[in-house]
Amino acid sequence: MGIIADVFKVLLKDKATGKIFATTTLTDAGLAVTVGENEVRGGQGDPLRGIIHSNRDIELNLTDTEFHYDWVAMKAGKDIVTGAGVAYAFPEWYEVGSSSDINLKNTPLSDSDLVIFDSDGKEIDTGTLSGETVTFASGVSEGDKVEVRTYKYQTDANTETIEFDTNTFTKGVEAILETLEIDERTEAPLNLIQFQFENALPDGSFSISTQSERQATSMETKLRVVKPKTSNVLGKSLRIPIAA
Repeated sequence: MGIIADVFKVLLKDKATGKIFATTTLTDAGLAVTVGENEVRGGQGDPLRGIIHSNRDIELNLTDTEFHYDWVAMKAGKDIVTGAGVAYAFPEWYEVGSSSDINLKNTPLSDSDLVIFDSDGKEIDTGTLSGETVTFASGVSEGDKVEVRTYKYQTDANTETIEFDTNTFTKGVEAILETLEIDERTEAPLNLIQFQFENALPDGSFSISTQSERQATSMETKLRVVKPKTSNVLGKSLRIPIAA
């Protein structure tokens, strides 16, 4: 007798573009098939006389230990655009040099977005920006610590950007899931079990939860299988023998 004791691997194929999304690092992967049922009752005591089946729903639930940026784009219904963008710098402390200046890690796009505070929390507005260098006319001395709160800067040309649009949603994909059937006594591989669904819709929701303790954040994806336009077949399962 065989048992399934390993998590699914997953392939998703964008039906419009043919782009392939794949993962082999799932921690949890579930396939749930539910059938709608309506009871038929009648007579004295209202006994159950039959069951009418109304529909079949198939849902796929995936939890991945790896962060897939292309899956975020898929959920947003957008393509990843590569090119220089505009980012914000986050607070960082600098020490004032002998020329009453500091050298920033990036080149601000404008001094109007540059915000600097001294160690007492008082904003300093005497700085002059030239490239990555800020020179102070007054308010600081050599060796003082100043906090550069933020500024905007241009990112590298290889920056990847995803837009979130209120009118654009996830597109349909072909979903293929595969796992391994093994012998319950010897654990020898017996068969590959592969499920194929021609038309599945990923949910557009996602969340990224972070904590101060450094640890991997799981990424969850839910897909619902929908009926093809020209067929009543939602999908199929293959049991593929593994040669001894």
